[in-house]
Amino acid sequence: MPRKQEKNIKICPSCGTIVEKPEKTWHLTSPLPDAQGRITITIMASFTCPNCGAKWKGVLSKIKVGGQEVEIEGGAKTSKLADEEKAERPGEIIELDIDDIMNE
Repeated sequence: MPRKQEKNIKICPSCGTIVEKPEKTWHLTSPLPDAQGRITITIMASFTCPNCGAKWKGVLSKIKVGGQEVEIEGGAKTSKLADEEKAERPGEIIELDIDDIMNE
């Protein structure tokens, strides 16, 4: 199924007038993290059209916080802020000889 086209949240759905500033903004925090352990914070906004008086709500941006990076999704662009790549730790190597195991 194709993804839904992203529309500009600042355009009135009734008359098409561009509204510059939202009336009210608030944030929603997801209760469960995603697969990478990041929490999603969604910034919502409500708008009122100065031309026709229509009111609507929508998502202004999403911020994914946690792990080693912060991902900001807003409008048509996405940016990632990440710490330096973590160095790989060498794991402990355990060598087993099957003859020693069989003799015990």
